[in-house]
Amino acid sequence: MMRQILYRDIFLLPIIAGFVCQLLKLAIYSVIEKRFMPGGLFRPDGMPNIHAAVFSALSTVIGIKYGYSSLLYSVGTTYSIVILHDTMRVKREKERQVDVLNQIISSIDLPGELDSEGMKRVLQYRPLDVLAGVMLGGTLSYLLL
Repeated sequence: MMRQILYRDIFLLPIIAGFVCQLLKLAIYSVIEKRFMPGGLFRPDGMPNIHAAVFSALSTVIGIKYGYSSLLYSVGTTYSIVILHDTMRVKREKERQVDVLNQIISSIDLPGELDSEGMKRVLQYRPLDVLAGVMLGGTLSYLLL
């Protein structure tokens, strides 16, 4: 049973796309920082975006195997678009929350509990990151299938 699941392209290729995406992040951020950055393997954000790579690989594999006019492709692509839209929306809302919290922190004088920098933006989902993830996932699907 497990062997049948693992050898199916629809299951395996999105996982491969996510793994390659994280390896690229490791390489990109290590080059940018000029030192080895193992944390790049575990970053959900950044260039390329892992959500975009995985879900575009999923949609592309379904399209290749079952046809781009199939119901399964329509459902998979719609699901992928919703995930990518929510990824971008969550990022915008999180930025707004961080701005509000930074305003609150700067207006309150708490001795030694919080530094003057305020909260940092942790997740960065830029449209270019998502586009790079989509291109990576789709390209890998065509190359590996």
